[in-house]
Amino acid sequence: MKILLCTTTREYNPSSIKAIDEIFTVSEPLGIAYLAAVLIQAGYNVEVLDCLAEGYDSAAFSAFLLKEKYDIIGISTYTPDWYTTKKNLSLIKEIQPDAITVIGGPHVNSMVNAGLGEYLLNDSNLFNFAVYGEGEHTFLDLVRAIIEKRNTDNIDGTLWKSPDGKCHINSPRKLMKDIDTLPFPALEYLPLSKYKRTPSSYKRTPVRSILTARGCPYSCIFCDRGAFGPSVKSRSIENVMHEVDRLAKKFKTKELRIWDDVFTMNEKTTIDFCDEIKRYGLLWSCNGRVNTITVNMLKHMKSAGCWSVDFGIESGNDNILKAISKGITVKTASEAIKMVKRAGMEVRAFFILGFPGETEETVKDTVDFALSSGIDYATFYLPQAYPGTRLYEIAKGEDALEADYSKYLITGKVASYVNRNIGLNKLQSFQRQAYASFYKRPSYIAGRISKIRTLEDIKRYLSALSILKIN
Repeated sequence: MKILLCTTTREYNPSSIKAIDEIFTVSEPLGIAYLAAVLIQAGYNVEVLDCLAEGYDSAAFSAFLLKEKYDIIGISTYTPDWYTTKKNLSLIKEIQPDAITVIGGPHVNSMVNAGLGEYLLNDSNLFNFAVYGEGEHTFLDLVRAIIEKRNTDNIDGTLWKSPDGKCHINSPRKLMKDIDTLPFPALEYLPLSKYKRTPSSYKRTPVRSILTARGCPYSCIFCDRGAFGPSVKSRSIENVMHEVDRLAKKFKTKELRIWDDVFTMNEKTTIDFCDEIKRYGLLWSCNGRVNTITVNMLKHMKSAGCWSVDFGIESGNDNILKAISKGITVKTASEAIKMVKRAGMEVRAFFILGFPGETEETVKDTVDFALSSGIDYATFYLPQAYPGTRLYEIAKGEDALEADYSKYLITGKVASYVNRNIGLNKLQSFQRQAYASFYKRPSYIAGRISKIRTLEDIKRYLSALSILKIN
């Protein structure tokens, strides 16, 4: 039996911003890499196809499917990719009609959390099963049952439709108590040379991704925490360092990108990591939160090779921050940025323009904050109301929800929640102006040039010039 795990094909999305697409990160799909590792550990024959990294469109995917037969094909999908995923599933049914198809990923989790599991099943008759929640053991149980020709009806964490058309949404699977038990992601099955980072997110190559924890305890209205839940489960420092050792030695890694939702959640855990990773001489960056960092933590991070901390700040207005349940203030954000900068590290910050209750004045507050805060890089998103989030429910209640999932693109120019105080045209204008105001400042450009130290820096800055095309 052969199992194929793949990502959705790469198709043109008219909601995208071309200048952003040209430089945006294409990272290793750790979710699929974990699934592959679990299946391989269990003795199954697995192949991974990252269509996004390979640049495969539908035609290339069709050609791939014609080359070899698979018994089980799993596809991971995000909400903006759902329509493309359905096209991919249609191709599988046409070319390999006997293959059992399984979908999973963020879109499935979102739909289940929004109470739309039955809608998902009825939206496409092209897949056999959907997996939601923490997927490794669910998918393994499903594969075993299929291969051993056992009953698949009662596997927790799955959705399926019986021959009579009845939809079945099985109970959620309990979250793993010990994520140290998972094997390391099967990166060797991925096209590692084809991954790229946005120029502001790395210093040295090759860069490899790692997760040291799962879950997030915060409840921002635009975020769906469905897969890993509201509690944080951390891997042991010993387990993490075994993976770091593997990345450094087997994959010749020079820099790590830590993808935890909030790597700076716990000071002791962060400092323990810093103490251990020093011996590898790696550079690294991470996601932080402005209300969880300390001077002592940052001192250890800098000395251990951390060069950049990413903050989701979202707004430069305290009323909006409170309305979106961000749990921070503008003052806290400003102080955190200064702390990171004083520690000798860079700051990348993310903002969203047009939340519920926003006015043109509050949006301007956000842009003004980005310009005056001293951050090194800024990204300005429009609100995306993913199923399963409170923003989704607000958007429905205001009759302001975009129906076309392909427009739910986080880096795009179309908001799936359109603030009626402002309107989409003005939001798009604010977004363009924000990028231009931030990146076209002569003082900013001079500051970036002054930080050039290596040939790699020159290459990064040259590849980032497309950001200046936004107007």
